[in-house]
Amino acid sequence: MNKRVAAFVVITVLAGFTILITYLHSDKPSLSGTLIYHRYTDYQSWDATMWTIDMATGKKSQVNQSWHTMISPINAHFSSDGQTITFMGSAAGLPEPEWDVFTSHWNGQGWDEPKNLTGPNGARDEDPKFSPHGQTIIYKEDGVLVTMNADGSNKTYLTKGQPESSMPYFANNGKDILFERSGDIYLLRDGKTIKMFAGAGQSSYYPIGLDDESFLYTRVQNTKHDSIMQGFYSGAPSTPYFFNSTDWDTSDSYPYKDGSRIIFYVTGDFLIPHGGYNLAFADLKTHTRWDIDQWFKGVESSDINTELQELGPAWTPTVFAQP
Repeated sequence: MNKRVAAFVVITVLAGFTILITYLHSDKPSLSGTLIYHRYTDYQSWDATMWTIDMATGKKSQVNQSWHTMISPINAHFSSDGQTITFMGSAAGLPEPEWDVFTSHWNGQGWDEPKNLTGPNGARDEDPKFSPHGQTIIYKEDGVLVTMNADGSNKTYLTKGQPESSMPYFANNGKDILFERSGDIYLLRDGKTIKMFAGAGQSSYYPIGLDDESFLYTRVQNTKHDSIMQGFYSGAPSTPYFFNSTDWDTSDSYPYKDGSRIIFYVTGDFLIPHGGYNLAFADLKTHTRWDIDQWFKGVESSDINTELQELGPAWTPTVFAQP
């Protein structure tokens, strides 16, 4: 053990969930920017609320608090400049809610009333994500991958007539597209679909572009619990992360900055003192896992995780000044 590692003062290990109590100052990461996520009872309850966390202070804010024209916003993703979010939800007041794709713009004091880009149209419009350049949104419409401009114009159907596709995400180059199909991760490149490495386990989903060589995704293990993997466009075997568990689900990963040190994720760790799924992140340098409330311990608004399901984290370097 080198001197820097030995400088940790107290480490508490509780059945696989490690909470670092005191860091050497030079080793503790300094977090910034904004994390967005949602919470709900369950996917079809239509009771979701959306929240942001200032990662420097721990202050959280409800994004949809004053919205009236839509309900249940989930799975938000920031534009490259951080000024717009895209997400899925339903128009308000429908006899039966239906999933559509929305955007909302930051007006300097809060998030504008959302704009519905796809409906209501009787279709399931889901999983929207911005391109790295922020000018294009990709999503799925009834299992077909679709791109459109950020204002909803110029819709282009990419996988019409092909097997159902879902959860699209632009690769780092802004052209290739990761997506899920039949429990595997594929890459759409120059009109061709390339199956990514799977390995041991049952199925894969939720790909997130990481860098020019790799991506994150969730892999259902043979124990039937989800795990986070780093996949590679080269076809090399995927690498599991240390914070996976065979006893509970680990899913919904998202990188902080380039993901070389910090990965946000969702955990079903039953030792966290809240029910359901909760937000957490891992420090890859020190192999430390943090319940996000533990990180912000002592902050007045640190009750981020609740008895509801906290899911779908995404990060931007942008900081939003609250009134």
